[in-house]
Amino acid sequence: MRLFTFFAASVAAVNALQQQQHPFVVQDYQDSALATFQPDTCPIDTVSCQRSDVDPCCSPKNGLLVLSQQWDTRWGPSDAFTIHGLWPDTCAGKMLPGDGCDSTRSYTNISSIVEATDPALLKELNTFWPSNKGDNNWFWTHEWVKHGTCVTTLHPRCYAHDDYVPQQEVVDYFRSVLALRAKYNVFQALNASGIVPTEPETGRRPKNTYTLTQFKQAIHSAWGVEPNVKCIGRRLQEVQIWFKVRGRDTYYPVDPWGQDTCRLISYQQKSSN
Repeated sequence: MRLFTFFAASVAAVNALQQQQHPFVVQDYQDSALATFQPDTCPIDTVSCQRSDVDPCCSPKNGLLVLSQQWDTRWGPSDAFTIHGLWPDTCAGKMLPGDGCDSTRSYTNISSIVEATDPALLKELNTFWPSNKGDNNWFWTHEWVKHGTCVTTLHPRCYAHDDYVPQQEVVDYFRSVLALRAKYNVFQALNASGIVPTEPETGRRPKNTYTLTQFKQAIHSAWGVEPNVKCIGRRLQEVQIWFKVRGRDTYYPVDPWGQDTCRLISYQQKSSN
């Protein structure tokens, strides 16, 4: 990420470009670009989507987010869902632009950025956020450009000037998503309710299945909200948990805004381990 320099001429150029692309996303930054942001001035009790007059550095402007954890029998540890992504939506539940929210931060070298700052984080990404197409850097680049750039509290302006390191927000985004996956561990929540992967079966309609209600009740028992559950046919694909945010970055689960695509669910053991 290029660190914005907020002199009037530079701001005007950046504003013109960004207004042309996604004016509804960046307007709050345009209005306050010349101001020096102080993180300690943010109200600590702000909840996303409750007020429109809050600096987007203090509370996410795109304040409804979904954490999607996927179950692919070919990838990841045998006792863990892997990450598909953390996706900000508008407070009305609408998706954001498919090309992201800030073209000036469309980095394509996510692996290098993370490794240079935190090699242990890169190892964790490879374990819990693998691509099912075999190209992790491509996958992480896609998730960062489309979704990470839309987390307004991670805009470079939102860091104290003396503390910001270029591209720091990239590392912070991936670190925060991994932390959410660890806290909202879907595999453990299902296991606690007696829902465990079954032996693989042949055929198009496996007999060993769970119901959508069982999955929803298991997640509700763990965190007090229901998930959205996605399937391809009967095969489990993803479990999605929705969030709002207290303050800048305290995520808490809320009732789902999406649709389920499962009735009977085939949740089979992984074959890669």
